[in-house]
Amino acid sequence: MKIRSLQIHQLDGSNQTVRITEAVTTLGRADDNDVVLDDLNVSRHHARIECASGGTSILTDLNSANGVVVNGHRVTGPVTLQSEDYILMGPFRLVFREETGDKFTIQTADLDLDELQQDPQLLARSAGTEPCTPGQLRSLELLYEVGMTLAKGHSVEEVMALAVEVLFKIENVTRAAVLLWNEEKAFFENAEISLRGGNSGSVPGAAYDPHALVMSRTILNRVRQENRPLLIRDARADARLVSSASIVRAGIQAAFCSPLFCQGRLVGVLYADNLVEPDAFSDTDFRTFTAIAAQTGLALGNAIASKELVRREVQRQALKAYLPPQVADLVLASDGAVSISGALRQITVLFADIRDFTRMSEQMDARAVVDMLNKFFTRMSAVVFRFGGTVDKFIGDCIMALFGAPLPCECSADQALAAAIEMQKAAALLRSSGAGAGLEKLHIGIGLHSGPAVVGNVGSADRVQYTAVGDTVNVASRLVSLAEPGQIIVSEDCRKALSKAGRFSFIDEAELKGRQTKLNIYAAQWLECE
Repeated sequence: MKIRSLQIHQLDGSNQTVRITEAVTTLGRADDNDVVLDDLNVSRHHARIECASGGTSILTDLNSANGVVVNGHRVTGPVTLQSEDYILMGPFRLVFREETGDKFTIQTADLDLDELQQDPQLLARSAGTEPCTPGQLRSLELLYEVGMTLAKGHSVEEVMALAVEVLFKIENVTRAAVLLWNEEKAFFENAEISLRGGNSGSVPGAAYDPHALVMSRTILNRVRQENRPLLIRDARADARLVSSASIVRAGIQAAFCSPLFCQGRLVGVLYADNLVEPDAFSDTDFRTFTAIAAQTGLALGNAIASKELVRREVQRQALKAYLPPQVADLVLASDGAVSISGALRQITVLFADIRDFTRMSEQMDARAVVDMLNKFFTRMSAVVFRFGGTVDKFIGDCIMALFGAPLPCECSADQALAAAIEMQKAAALLRSSGAGAGLEKLHIGIGLHSGPAVVGNVGSADRVQYTAVGDTVNVASRLVSLAEPGQIIVSEDCRKALSKAGRFSFIDEAELKGRQTKLNIYAAQWLECE
């Protein structure tokens, strides 16, 4: 069987290889051609190639305006094409190739990767009781090295480097690489190709740049479909793969390619090749490569899992900076089901700040002020977390907290009031603790308001912060400015949102800055709530 193709040198300097599979292939500028050459110097229907039953390929000019040139001569009638003939059509240079495909083989591994992972000695036992050749003996020795070598790798990068190191112990492997599978985006990530002897070396006899890894999507898809390692010999002659321009450009003569699995999950692809000899790899080499792929999949899967655990712990610690630990764990465990992007929520906002802080700080050393604030914020944050709240931010001597976000809660007002009472008690304990740093003069005022607000990550491309935005926040910040030392002021909306009536004293119908309507405000009788 003959395999015919056209290598098209594009205007941008790139190459494209198109396989000729039909009896008649048309070339021209129009979209209805089999091969579209998009340039005004090419006629709409410029030429055609007919593949006769006898095996010949005939090129005919279809009365094009600028003609067709084959090997430097303008075509005046039908021309029989030979392999490696070059054709000029407008600015395009095309190379016609004709190869025999019956010498090509793609061999699929006869051993299952899952079975090898569960029983690493399977390959050794399958060799039988016949005396081993020196090559087979070396292969068996290598298999015992694989597990110990890969066990040295703890990170993903270390496992990848060690896998490549092991592959170079297979004779005639001149290049090797590991490609990671990005499950979220469903593609293989780019990989750096490694050369035997170091990346500064060369491959004698290679017709292509060995430093450029052109990984064929055709091969990758085939590996995923077969779900087993493949041995590819002389890939440029294969009827199923010759349409891939990347295989032709890569100059692959022989290659190993295997999926990497861990507990049924695809984590990457293991690749090795030879650019010079189509028969560079033996069946023994292939079986060795298969065993390496099985062990690499396990090691890489474990390394990825460890990396994911570390990443999630870092995320958890970051979330714990402003979320209660139980809420942080829930956000991480939900895998995105609990969103922290902008959303409109019914929440209760709490502001608590130190009364007469400016006067206090004027009489204190700057380091003492910082020490006092750190102790104050640490104690108050713990209270917020205990009652299911979220620390939004610290503003000077003030702490802002949200209840009902990121997790919706119908009892956000109850949580906020309980936290406010406990914060007042904590302030009293700090005053009486004798810890110094000005804490004996520490008194706080607290303001609470319930209502709708947009909550979520807000900020610039460089920095975001989880916060709440809206009138509800503004009202709560105004209320705290009205609170006396030791006082908890709540709005009418917050009082109505409570699940059970508390003890409050009406203060006034307050006129708040920025609001046209007045607001009834109350003082919580928190000492009577004990």
